[in-house]
Amino acid sequence: MDRAEYFSMQGRVFIGPRNPNGSRGLARWVFDSSLLETAQKVEREEKQESWSGQRTVAATMNTKKGMTGNLTLGQLCTDNAALALDGERVEVVSGSVTGEPIGDVAAGDVWPLAYAAVSDLAMETGAAVALIEDTDYTVDETLGVVTFLTTKTGVTADYDYAAQSLVTAFTSDNQDYYILFAGLNTVDGTSTKCRGELYNLTMNPAENFGYIQASFGDLALSFIAKMDPVRQIDPKFGPFGRLILIQEG
Repeated sequence: MDRAEYFSMQGRVFIGPRNPNGSRGLARWVFDSSLLETAQKVEREEKQESWSGQRTVAATMNTKKGMTGNLTLGQLCTDNAALALDGERVEVVSGSVTGEPIGDVAAGDVWPLAYAAVSDLAMETGAAVALIEDTDYTVDETLGVVTFLTTKTGVTADYDYAAQSLVTAFTSDNQDYYILFAGLNTVDGTSTKCRGELYNLTMNPAENFGYIQASFGDLALSFIAKMDPVRQIDPKFGPFGRLILIQEG
């Protein structure tokens, strides 16, 4: 018989794709996550008796079982941003652009180039007059953002760009996921390690994605757990998930 312990869990959360046939793809660590929790709910229909005069509950019947959850990510990366924005990760190979149309500009105007991580930027007017950096414009090459310092007409841009990853919002293919939690009890004098699994999840995008923060930011995600038709027939797994507690020593 295992020992009962006070508990305060910490650990790593991994997330991976669940394929339509129930098999799993490789999971990745989501880095620091401050919250992983589930909420279990059972809905029941009640039958009132009518013979005692007390109208008491005589029988109940389960009509629905469900599980939802929350996952809060504390670190930003391209894959975590894709989860938060219900988007896809897009890998862009390096290349070059010739003649990107910008048009007429005035001092103070800002232009986002089609790519970030740019180099060798050259711009000219419609009359083929070259613009001079720090006289006619400044550029943040890392972000690909140009700020104009003078008025020009018919401006176009040539530049190179490096390989980069990006996320497009609301473009996901409704991928299902699974979550693996590898944790340990941090209460003094305890020895329990915990493995939690949730098999078949629909991830909801973050309700809020903060672009500006006064303190540490996070990505608060929620999910719906669905029954796994593959694993539910195996008593070692069950329909939604399982929890394995191992006490060392």
